[in-house]
Amino acid sequence: MTPEQLLSEADRCVKCGFCLPECPTYRILANEADSPRGRISLMQALAKGEIDPGARLEIHLDRCLACRACESACPSGVNYATLLSASRALITQRKQGRPLLHGSLALLVDPKRLDYWGRVFHLFRRTGVLTLANTLPSARLKRLLRLGRQLKPGASVKPGLYPATLPTGKLVRLFTGCVGNQMEPHLIQTSLRLLSRLGFAVEIPEAQRCCGALHRHNGYPDEADGYCEANRRQTGKSRAQTLITLASACHLELHEHRASRIPVTSLTDFLLDLPLKAFPPLKPYTGRVAIHVPCSSQGDRSRELLQRIPLAEIVALADNGVCCGAAGSYMLSQPTLSIALGSAKIEHLKNCQADILVTGNTGCAMQFRQLIAEAGLEIRVMHPVELIARQWGGTSDEVDQTT
Repeated sequence: MTPEQLLSEADRCVKCGFCLPECPTYRILANEADSPRGRISLMQALAKGEIDPGARLEIHLDRCLACRACESACPSGVNYATLLSASRALITQRKQGRPLLHGSLALLVDPKRLDYWGRVFHLFRRTGVLTLANTLPSARLKRLLRLGRQLKPGASVKPGLYPATLPTGKLVRLFTGCVGNQMEPHLIQTSLRLLSRLGFAVEIPEAQRCCGALHRHNGYPDEADGYCEANRRQTGKSRAQTLITLASACHLELHEHRASRIPVTSLTDFLLDLPLKAFPPLKPYTGRVAIHVPCSSQGDRSRELLQRIPLAEIVALADNGVCCGAAGSYMLSQPTLSIALGSAKIEHLKNCQADILVTGNTGCAMQFRQLIAEAGLEIRVMHPVELIARQWGGTSDEVDQTT
C-alpha cells in the first residue's frame, strides 16, 4: 500500500469514536493516542510526512494489538488492520529495515533455529544461568524467559506422509505452523492420530513455510507475501483435498491472502463438516469447559464441536470480545500491557470455575498457560480438538509415518 492509498483508506475514518469502548488498550490507558481513531490520525500524519518515525509515534502504534475489534464497531467500514500493517511497513522502510526486529522474526518463523535455541534455553535453565537473567530489569527479557519454558525442543513433528488406519484413499494436508510445531507438538500428534482414525492420510511437506502473519503485522509485507506464495506453490502440487489448520492466526492469514490452491479449513470446522456417523460415541465429561475465542477466529465453532461430549458443561469465557493480550509477537514487545490484559482473563477463569480452558490459537494458549501457572490454578489449557480426541480415547502418542 502506497502512502496515497493509506491516506485514501484512512480518510474514511470520520473520528466518530464508536471504536473507543471496543479498544482494549484504550480501556487500560485512556489515552486518545492509544485509541483506533487516535492511531489513524498518527498514521495520516506519517503518510503525509508531517511526522517522522520515532519513539513518539511508534510507541502508540506498537501498543496496538491488531485485534480488529474496532473494525466491527466502525460505521464507515474502515479496514484498520490494513492501515496498521501499511503504516508499520512505512516505518520499516524509512528506518532502513529495522535489523534487530527482522532478526528476531527470522528466529521465530524458522522451526530449526527455534529448536536449536530451545535446546540452549533448557540447557541454561538446568545449569541455573537463567536465574541470574531473571533478576535483570528488562520486562521483555523476563517475559521471554517465562514463555521459553513452554518450548519443547526435539519434540517437533517431522514432515512426511502419515497414512490412515484404513485404505480410504482420502488425503489432507496439515499446516503445522512454525511456532506451533515447537510449542504444541502434542496438538499436532493428536491431530494426526485423530485424522488417521477417521480414515484420512495426512501429508506435511518439507517445504511448508510460515504463514507470514508475524512479518506482515510487523512491517515486512514483501516477506509475508513471499511466504504466502511459497505455500501457494506447494499446495498447487498436492493431491490433498483440503489444507487443515490448527491455529486461528495462521488460518486467517492463509485465507485472507489466498495462500493455498486447495480449500483451507480449520480442523474444528473439518470435523464438524464430516457426517455425524463418522464419529463414534464420545466418553462423558462431567467437568466445566470454558471457551476462549481468539481475535483471529472468525465464526468460531468450538462450542458446537464440544457439545458432542456428553454431560460436559460448556461455557464462554467472559469478555470473549476483548483480546487476551497474546497477539502474536505482542507478548514479547509489550509485556506489561500483554500481562495486564491476560490477568483480566485469569480473573474471569477463577470466577467461572472451569476445569479446562480451550482455545484455537497457539499464541493465546501460550499466554494462558503461563498466567494460569503463575496464578497457581489447576486448569488445563487445550485445543478443542485435543479434548475431543481425549474423550474419544485418542492420545498424543507417536503416530506411524511413511516417507
